[in-house]
Amino acid sequence: MTKQHNKKPDREDRAVGTVMGRVTIQNIADQLGISKFAVSRALSGKAGVSEPKRRLIVETAALLGYDAKSRGRKSAKGDKVEVIFRDRSTASRELWVDVQNGIDQEAAAKGYGVSVRWLEDPDELLRVESNAIGYIFVGPHPASVLDAALRSALPAVVVNHIVPPLWPKDQISAADVEAGVFVAHYLKSLGHRRVVYTHGRLGYPGRLARLAGFADAIAEAADMELREIAFSDDQAAGDLREAVMAMATSGFEPTAFFCGSDTVAVTVVSELMRMGLRVPEDVSVVGHADYAIATRISPQLTTVHMPHREMGVAAVRVLLARGGRSPLMDGLPPQRINLVPNLVERQSSGPATRESWRHRLRGLATPT
Repeated sequence: MTKQHNKKPDREDRAVGTVMGRVTIQNIADQLGISKFAVSRALSGKAGVSEPKRRLIVETAALLGYDAKSRGRKSAKGDKVEVIFRDRSTASRELWVDVQNGIDQEAAAKGYGVSVRWLEDPDELLRVESNAIGYIFVGPHPASVLDAALRSALPAVVVNHIVPPLWPKDQISAADVEAGVFVAHYLKSLGHRRVVYTHGRLGYPGRLARLAGFADAIAEAADMELREIAFSDDQAAGDLREAVMAMATSGFEPTAFFCGSDTVAVTVVSELMRMGLRVPEDVSVVGHADYAIATRISPQLTTVHMPHREMGVAAVRVLLARGGRSPLMDGLPPQRINLVPNLVERQSSGPATRESWRHRLRGLATPT
């Protein structure tokens, strides 16, 4: 069946529109074969639509029986961004706060409200649908929740977490693999050849992605060697001590540690210094995220600054575009948008030492 564009609706068209229910902006857009954004701007008197097209839109709306007052009532009711959280772990708390700040600021700047909820029941999505512009899922969510989002008529965006393969909604994240590659190159430029990736606690997809980039870059370097350390918890200093002692005993003396997060990096800096090593004279330490704690320790932490607030900003812009409130995503398929972080160089990193630091370790048994 061929769809005709830009034809004026006849009386039968109007009757169908009236019988089938309240006429919407989408009905008008479908009738004319144009975007909801163009219809919305024309009916609200905003710039961006040519005068002939504006007249056609207004005339079509009138013929279809469009009620501008009902649009105003709907807008007042359904102009909230629904922000959905599930992860309550302390490891990600500051990240989520930063993302939320970006969402709040951008939504307010665009004239929309924000509703925040912690969701366990996927069916709750459909219960709040009538009051929402769409959903922003922050952090990890089970497949059942993401499946429920597909059953909703509203747009949805996932921020800073993986999504199922080919999930047909938008995702905002950061270039984690690139960050790992960049840190490897940075450490190599400082002369480091024996390096450690310190996961902290295992199970975080972003940390694994950064390791992937870090490991690939080190493998390409040929003259660099990588070891990994994982903790039972991000603050498990005893796990670090045990691993470093074992490395030193085996003859492997790393001169740099790249850490899964700033929290892990603070644990590494504190424990290495407690063990008798100097940071950065003996060992350099690089964190990830650029949380407030990065500047509250001595030496202050070199780290990868993640654009968490900007992820929230981007999520709102994409959501509004998918909801027909801007032309940004018109005609485009679902996106995987990676924001680019940057390295913040402070005092915890420096040139690689050429001397052994093994003799400095407190508690290391010396051979007899």
